[in-house]
Amino acid sequence: MAIFRLPGATGTSKRVPFAPFRTIGFLLVQFVVLALLLLGVLLVHTNQDLATLDAYTAYMTQLAQIDAEASQTWVTSGSTQALEQLRQGLARMPPQLLRHQGDAQALEHLRDLAARASPREFPEVMSALADLSLSEHRRGWHLVLAAGRDARYTLIGTGVALLAFMIFVLVTLAFFRLRILRPLRRLQEAMHSLEVGAFARVAEGQADPGISPLLHYYNQMVGRLEELERQRRQYLQDLQREVHQAAHTLIAQQAAMARSERLAAVGEAAAALAHELRNPLAGLQVGCANIRREIADADINERLGLMEDELRRVSRLLDHQLRGARQAQEAGQWVNPAETLESLINLLRYQVPGNIRLTFQAEATGRCLLPLDHFRQAVLNLLLNAIQALGSEGGEIRVQLSRRDPDLELAVCDNGPGFPETLLREGIRPFASTREQGTGLGLSMVRRFARSLGGSIQLANAEPQGAVVVLRLPCPENTAKEPS
Repeated sequence: MAIFRLPGATGTSKRVPFAPFRTIGFLLVQFVVLALLLLGVLLVHTNQDLATLDAYTAYMTQLAQIDAEASQTWVTSGSTQALEQLRQGLARMPPQLLRHQGDAQALEHLRDLAARASPREFPEVMSALADLSLSEHRRGWHLVLAAGRDARYTLIGTGVALLAFMIFVLVTLAFFRLRILRPLRRLQEAMHSLEVGAFARVAEGQADPGISPLLHYYNQMVGRLEELERQRRQYLQDLQREVHQAAHTLIAQQAAMARSERLAAVGEAAAALAHELRNPLAGLQVGCANIRREIADADINERLGLMEDELRRVSRLLDHQLRGARQAQEAGQWVNPAETLESLINLLRYQVPGNIRLTFQAEATGRCLLPLDHFRQAVLNLLLNAIQALGSEGGEIRVQLSRRDPDLELAVCDNGPGFPETLLREGIRPFASTREQGTGLGLSMVRRFARSLGGSIQLANAEPQGAVVVLRLPCPENTAKEPS
């Protein structure tokens, strides 16, 4: 019996008997057994008829031989010897030939008649023998008719059995074709379609229940393959999208690097120019100071003072230019950011106008490894930018220091006009300032400082107004305390 093994819900094999083969085989065996029994009965009956005919033929042959010998002896030797020979012939007939009870009674009657008869009564005995032979001939005719009838029945039974067998075979073939072979052919075509990527399923309703588990398992497998193909295509699409994004990012980074290189070249040229201009400006400042000491005219002295002030302003701009183009490396040291900021803000309070209120709030942050001067300079730039943004109208500047493990977070907030949308959209750019006298290097220097430590700077506008600058610097917990 054919067996299919299908995976169950827990991964074990489930044995499903192939029911069509079992049912058809059982019916075929029953049909063959019944046909053999019927043919056996017919053959046994035919064999019995043939045995009866054989015994009857031997019996009639003996009677004919006795009749012929008695008649010939009667002609040649007389009735006395003929009667004796008839008696001996009847006595020699074997009893196994007399299978019919009527034969034995008729033969026994003939023997008694021959034993009591005298030679003169020999014709009467021969007449009785002729009557016996005639009656046996009639019985033999009936036996032959019965044997022929049984033979016809045997032939008809054999034909019916053969016809039934052929009908059974045709029905079985039609069953296999419609319920088994056709679904299996559809299964084969569906499996061939997998080679070209078509996930065709096979209908289970027209198949025999014996092969339905096979088709169901195939449909489940096709469904799983279709899902895997969908996931693979989705993965390829995601991968292609990520590749495109990476390519765009790389192109943007290359453009940013090219822009940074151009800005670095511009900064280097500006720094070289500022360095070359500092010496003549210093000479002009000294000359103006000497001339002011030598000239007694107040009007000219005032004009020279204005010129000296302008020269000092140009010198300061050149100093800012040089500091923006060059940032020296500074070794880090263990500092307390809260104490550092508090001292810096206390010093700055004496320099800010009275209409600007400066507040500071700090959480417990511990100690961090930071370059102290660059840290102070970065915070000072942020505070000066906030003071310049408030201007003469005044306002409030809040400095908040907190820890967001593993970073140190410094927020500088003011209630001024806020950052321009262009700056928020395009980001911090060197030499790009929104103020008329600005150099555009303050925020750029703060961003360079933050990036050099692995931190970041974020710009935003507060509601309803104001600007917020958040500076994040790495200060992991395992380095937050000074080693002993």
